[in-house]
Amino acid sequence: MKLKLSYVFVTALMMGISSVNAAQQPVKLADALQQQSLHENLTQEQARQAILKMAGEYKVDFRFEELYSLKPDYKVKKDDLSSGYETVVVLENTPNKVSLQHILVAEGHVVKHWRQDWEYEPTKMWSYIGDYRWKSIDLKPEQSKGKWLQTVWQVDDSPRYAGLGAWTKDNGAVEWVSNETYRPLPRREHTTRNDYDVIIGINRHAFTATGWVHEQDNIKFDTKTNTALARELGVNQYNKVEGYDFKAAYDYWKKNATYWSAVRDAWANAFNQNQIVALKFAGKNEKSHFSYFNDQAKSVAGKTVKAEQLQTQAKTLLNQQLIEGKIN
Repeated sequence: MKLKLSYVFVTALMMGISSVNAAQQPVKLADALQQQSLHENLTQEQARQAILKMAGEYKVDFRFEELYSLKPDYKVKKDDLSSGYETVVVLENTPNKVSLQHILVAEGHVVKHWRQDWEYEPTKMWSYIGDYRWKSIDLKPEQSKGKWLQTVWQVDDSPRYAGLGAWTKDNGAVEWVSNETYRPLPRREHTTRNDYDVIIGINRHAFTATGWVHEQDNIKFDTKTNTALARELGVNQYNKVEGYDFKAAYDYWKKNATYWSAVRDAWANAFNQNQIVALKFAGKNEKSHFSYFNDQAKSVAGKTVKAEQLQTQAKTLLNQQLIEGKIN
C-alpha cells in the first residue's frame, strides 16, 4: 500500500511539474528583445537626472588600447593605462543645460581636468574640422529632437569635440550614445605622435553598478594621407569611492573657480562672434595654450581680483592663442 501511494504521489507531482513547465515556456528571444519595455527613450527630466548622477567622487581608471592595425605597415602601440581620483562638480543645472567640471587628483597633483556640457535639443553645435579649427554647425529641429548635445572641453576650457545623441534605457542599461565625432590628438599623445592628426570616434556614457563608464570607439586617422592607422578602444571607469580625501581638489576649485569662469565667458564670446575658431598648435618644444592658461590661473589663484579684471586678462590671453576667430 505504501509503495502504491508513493507511486500515485510521484506520478501526480511529475504531472503537476510538467503542467507548470508547459505554462511557463519562455518566449522567443527575438520576441523578448522587441518588447517596448526593453527599449525606451528617457524623458528630458529623466535624462537630466541621469547626467547629474555623473557628479560625485570617484576612483578613475583610464584605459586606451589600440585593438588592431588598419594600415599594412603600422604596428599597434602599447596600451595606455593610468588612474587617479576625480571629483565631478556641477557648474550649471537648468532643465535644458547641465555643466559638469572634472577635477583630477593624481600623484599628489591637482589638475583641472575636462568639462562636459549637456544641452537639450540644441540649435547648433561646434564640430572639429581639422588643423586645430572648430566650426559652428546649424542643427535642424528634426536632427536634435529629443536629443542631448554633449560638448567636451579641454583642461584650459578650449573646445575638443561635441556629439549628439539620445539618452535611453536599453535592456536595463541607461546610456547615451553619440553620433560620429571628430577631435584633435588627445593630450596623452599631443607631443609624442605626428603620424595622425584626427580621432574619429563614437562615445558612450553608461551607468554601472559602481558608478559610470565613458567608452570610446576610435579610429586614428591621418588626413594628410587620407589613411586610417588603427582602431582604438577607450574605457574610462568611474567607480564611486569613500574615504579618499578630496580636500586638495576642493581647495583648488575654491581658489580658481572665478578665474575659470572668466575663461569660459571669453570662449563664449569667441563662439558668439565667429563661425570658425582656430588655436595655435604647439610643437614639441613649444609652450602650449594649456600651459599659458594654467600659468595665468596660478598668478591669480586665491587673490582678490575683480571679475572685470579677470575677464580682461582671459580675453587678452585667448586672443593671443587664437589665430582665427578673435574676440572684439
